[in-house]
Amino acid sequence: MTVTISATELIARLDEPGLVLVDARSQEEWKQATLPGAIFVNVYDYFVPESTEQGYAGMAAGAARAFREVGLGQAKTVVWFEEETGMRSPRGLWFQELLGLEGGLILDGGLQAWVKANCTLAPGEGAAVDITHGAGPAPEGWRPELALTREALLHPDQDLQIFDVRRPTEFDGSFAHDCCARGGRIPGALFEFYEDMLRDGKYRPAEEIRAGALAAGLDPDKPVVTYCHRGARAATALYGLRLAGFRDVGIFVGSWHEWAADETLPMETGAAV
Repeated sequence: MTVTISATELIARLDEPGLVLVDARSQEEWKQATLPGAIFVNVYDYFVPESTEQGYAGMAAGAARAFREVGLGQAKTVVWFEEETGMRSPRGLWFQELLGLEGGLILDGGLQAWVKANCTLAPGEGAAVDITHGAGPAPEGWRPELALTREALLHPDQDLQIFDVRRPTEFDGSFAHDCCARGGRIPGALFEFYEDMLRDGKYRPAEEIRAGALAAGLDPDKPVVTYCHRGARAATALYGLRLAGFRDVGIFVGSWHEWAADETLPMETGAAV
């Protein structure tokens, strides 16, 4: 599945009607220098209060409000970018898909690929918005299947594959972020570090990503839910798997930060068996 666009391809399409460039870095970086005409959307700092149907409805409502404020709902093609391909631009694309909006792409290699193609930068001006939680109902047409609830992981369907894409020390429980109550992983999780899907600031070729996913134990014919610390790296892995031919992939948005906070939830530590 095509989810990325190269700098060369983007240059050739800049005059297309309805094409919008979205900088997913920090607002300060955007203001200093960005792709000419790019708007700013902060998709990174949002954290869902709880990975439940109600929590996800509020997440979708808040994202829809932010998208309306900058006109993304009317865009034909939305190109998300950051410094290089990392954990921000894929998360922006995931929010777009969550709202049921098509036409999203990741600028593979990000701003650095643009610069290497001898293209100029300009100070960021115009629309800028943060995704925040919404109080209203989820928007019509949103795709809840892209956000799996905590209950779905606590009592998973037989075929559901839980995919941990954090660092090895996070997976085995020897390291825990200061904000996490405990270190470890969700029981039964398979593992691959999300950065292993990237090389030189871009996604690896699809066949290489697929080989890594298969080596991690994933079956492309079964559903996958990715998770990380707070839900951003999980989006990078989701689109890596999409590139590799996986079709049914969602995210546990609250990720380990939420799971670790509830001491009644089971966990595993140590190397994978």
